[in-house]
Amino acid sequence: MPTRERKAQYFTRTKSLLEEYRKILVVGANNVGSKQFQQIRIALRGRAVVLMGKNTMMRRILIEFLEEQGGSHPIESITPLVVGNIGFIFTNDDVNEIRKVINENRVPASARAGQVAESDVVVPPGPTGCDPGQTQWFQALNVPTKISRGQIEIVSELKLVSKGEQVGSSEAALLQKLDIRP
Repeated sequence: MPTRERKAQYFTRTKSLLEEYRKILVVGANNVGSKQFQQIRIALRGRAVVLMGKNTMMRRILIEFLEEQGGSHPIESITPLVVGNIGFIFTNDDVNEIRKVINENRVPASARAGQVAESDVVVPPGPTGCDPGQTQWFQALNVPTKISRGQIEIVSELKLVSKGEQVGSSEAALLQKLDIRP
């Protein structure tokens, strides 16, 4: 199917959703995989509709819908929020119930370099499972360690990244090695 036809279908589908549903949630979709989206769609089936798309098209649809409605409309407040990796969830049910379903489907993901930390990342003390040959690697990151029973053990709790900070490549590699998903 040509692109123009798909865009026209997307326009008509979105406009019909705007007319059919009374409540819209704007959700951030950074670091959300397709499998996770699929699980959310399945959990919301029959109660809500998840719509993702290109921001420019979404903005254009909202502007056209507002022009068709004439005058001010509550949807006007959503237009400035269409920035970044976002999507819409249309529903007529209780918004708190829908939000609860979305939060239940949240899955921790491994941190990647350059990503902004959503929460403080703490490395707990204890055995790492790494062989003693990798001690220099831990020392380069200022991680207090000792060697016991043939493996590296972290001596004390270490706050690796604070909330709002960017995760560096070495911090991301350490979290990956220790299998910590913030």
